[in-house]
Amino acid sequence: MTEHPGNSHQGRAPLRISQVLSACSFCKSRKIRCDGVTPACGGCTKFGRSETCSLSAGGTRQARDYPTYLQNRIDKLEKTLQNLQADPSNIRSSSSGLPGSRMTAQAEPYPSSTSVIDTLIADIGALPILASSYSSNGDGPTLSTILLGAASKTPLSLTQRTSHAGPAWMPGRDVALKLSQHYIDQVYPRLPFFSLQGFWVQFNIVFPIDIPPSGLDDTGSQSRDERGAADIDQGNSYFTVLTVLAIASSSLSRSADSLISTQAQRLFNRALEYRESAVRPNTIIGVQSLLFLTQYAMLNPSALDAWCLIGVGMRNCIDLGLHQDPQPLDSISPSLLETRRRLWWSMYSFDRSMSLSCGRSTEISDCVIGARLPSFRIESVATEADIQGYLQRYRALQLQSKIYDSLNRKTRRGAIPSDRIIHTLKAELGRWESENIPTYNSKILVESELSMGKMLLYRPCRLVPERSAEENIELWIASLGFVATYRQLVESNSIFYVQIASEKTYWAGLAILYSFWRLHSLSLSGEEVVRRTAIVRQTDLWRAIQDVMFILRTLSERWEDGKILAKNFEKTNNFAIVVAESGRNGLSDALEVPQEVQTFGSYVSMTSIRASRERDGIIQRDLDLQQFVAEMVELQ
Repeated sequence: MTEHPGNSHQGRAPLRISQVLSACSFCKSRKIRCDGVTPACGGCTKFGRSETCSLSAGGTRQARDYPTYLQNRIDKLEKTLQNLQADPSNIRSSSSGLPGSRMTAQAEPYPSSTSVIDTLIADIGALPILASSYSSNGDGPTLSTILLGAASKTPLSLTQRTSHAGPAWMPGRDVALKLSQHYIDQVYPRLPFFSLQGFWVQFNIVFPIDIPPSGLDDTGSQSRDERGAADIDQGNSYFTVLTVLAIASSSLSRSADSLISTQAQRLFNRALEYRESAVRPNTIIGVQSLLFLTQYAMLNPSALDAWCLIGVGMRNCIDLGLHQDPQPLDSISPSLLETRRRLWWSMYSFDRSMSLSCGRSTEISDCVIGARLPSFRIESVATEADIQGYLQRYRALQLQSKIYDSLNRKTRRGAIPSDRIIHTLKAELGRWESENIPTYNSKILVESELSMGKMLLYRPCRLVPERSAEENIELWIASLGFVATYRQLVESNSIFYVQIASEKTYWAGLAILYSFWRLHSLSLSGEEVVRRTAIVRQTDLWRAIQDVMFILRTLSERWEDGKILAKNFEKTNNFAIVVAESGRNGLSDALEVPQEVQTFGSYVSMTSIRASRERDGIIQRDLDLQQFVAEMVELQ
C-alpha cells in the first residue's frame, strides 16, 4: 500500500521486508539487506569487513549464530594473547611495521589486521544517508541521536517529545527567569554567540506570561508544512531555553553529586526531548545548538565528551563556510553576517582552548580563516566596554594559536631563524597586552590569557627544544601567574569550562616543575645565580604546588576523570622536595626526574586514555603514544 504524503507518522503501516535467514550481524545491526553469501556477504565485502563477517565463521547454522560467532572470536583472541605472553619476542616482531621501528627479514608471525580507522570508516559508510537531521518520517538515525550517542559518557534520556503542548515537568517562570539572568550575567560574556533579544523571544514562547491557549487559533487554516515548520521553531525554542537553564544551574554547583547538579541534569534531559528540532546538520541553528551542548559538556565533562562535540561543530562550521566571509559582503544581510561571525569565532574559541591545553592538533589552520571578528553592534545592547571584553578573548586565542603553530611547525631549509620568530611573537604579545586594558570584571581573565600566551612562547618546543636561563625564568614567572589567577577563579566558583581549566592547570604545573628543574640544572654565572635565586624561590614553588593541587582537587569534584590529573601531579611532590632541598649548588646527576617533566616540550594530554585504562584495570605506559601524538601535531 502506498502511503499518502499527508498521512501522519502514527498512521503509517510498517513495510514488511523479507530477510535472509542467515543474515550477518553487521547487516542486522544496521538494518541493511544481507545476501547471505559465504564466507563474506556482499554488505561486509562492500564496506571492507570481509574478515569480520559473522558468516565467515563456518557453513553450519550454529556457527552463524551471533553469540556463537562472538564466542569464537573471544577464543581466538585469548589464544593469541596466551601466545604473546608465552613468547614476548612475538610482540617485538609484530611491531616491526610501526613508525620508528626497523624492518627485519623475518615474516611477521601474525597477519596485519585492518586498522581501527578503516573499520570506523566502514561503519560510517554503512549508515543510512539523510539530507536533514529533522526527519518527518523518523526513518534512520539522525545527527542528534548519533552525536549524543557518541559523545555521552553516562546514560542520557534520548526520548523525543512529539508534542509541545502535553503535560510535562517544567520549572516555574520566576525560577527560569532568575537562572536565565544568571547565565546572561556570568556565562554569556565568556562566549556571546547568540542574540539576547532573540533569546527572550524564545523564553516567552516557553514561559508565556499569560495562560497559553489550548491550541493554535488558526490551526484549521494552516497547511501541514506550515504546522511542521512552526513545530520545529517551537522545539528549537524549548531546546535553547532549557539548555540555558541547565547550564546556569550547573554553573552554580561545585560538585557533580550535588542537588543543583541533579536539577541541571533534569533540565538538560528535558531539553534533549527537543533535540531533533535544534541539532540539525548544515544549518545555522544546528551550529548554535552544538555550541550550547559544548558549553554544557564543559561544565559537565563526566556526562558529555566536549572534544567530540567540538570536532563535529567545527566540521559543521566549515561545511557551511562560516570560516570565510561571503563575497561580496553586501550579498547577505548585516544581521546574518554578524550571526555567522559570532558562531564561527565561538566554535573557534572552544577548538583552540581545548587543543592548546591538551597539546593536540587544531581542527583548522589559521592561515585559511578569512572571517572577520564580529562587531557586537548589530542586534546587541552591549556597551563599548562589553564589546572590548568580548573581542579581547578572541584576539588572545588567535595570538596563542599563532605562537603554538609557529613554534611547533616542521622546520624547512631557508626558514626564518628561530630567534627572529620568537622576537616577533614576543612583540605581538606585548602589543596585545598594551592595547587590551581590562575592565574590573575581565581583569583576571585577561591576566590568565596573557600568562597562557607567555607559557606557550617560552616553553621548550620543536623549534627551540632547549631554552636559555632567561627564557626559563620567563616560563617560571608566567606559570606562577597563571596558577595564581586560576586559583582565584576556582575559589569564586567562576570556572565555567571545567575540563579546559583542569588540563591547563596540570600543564602549568608541569611548566613550573620543568622551569625550576632546568634553572637548578644549568651552569650559570655568579650574576645569573643571584638573579635566579631572587626570582625563583622555594617558597614560591611550594605555594604554586599547593595552588595546583587545590585547583585540580576542587575541579575533580565536577569531573571524574580529573581525579587522574590530581593523582598524577601529586606523585611529583617527592621530586619537588628533592629539587627544593638542592639549594643553589645545582642538582645531582642521580636525581630521578619524572618522565613527564623531562618530556615537557612534547607534552600531550592522555587524561581520557589513562582514565579508560584505570577503569578497565589496565596498567600501561603511554609515553610512546604521547610522543606519537606530539609528532602528529608537528606534521600539520
